[in-house]
Amino acid sequence: MITVAQLLGEIEQQVRLAKQTQNEAAQREAIYAVRTLCNLMLGEERPSAPSIPQPMQMSPVHATPITSLNEQPLQEADANGESLFDF
Repeated sequence: MITVAQLLGEIEQQVRLAKQTQNEAAQREAIYAVRTLCNLMLGEERPSAPSIPQPMQMSPVHATPITSLNEQPLQEADANGESLFDF
């Protein structure tokens, strides 16, 4: 479990980063991180209007096995055998 002290430490680190950087995008990212951490501490699930787009959550994809309708090996007139290495 994450403690309030850990969250406050991370907020302080992000504020320091926002103060030190000259890059506006990095500064906005650090400020958004502070906002997210504050919302987390206050128990809110999502901020109302994010200024930086959030990555989309991908749902897990369940692969279905492909089965052949015909389980017999393919027979060709010019083939030497069933193996790929039969020349």
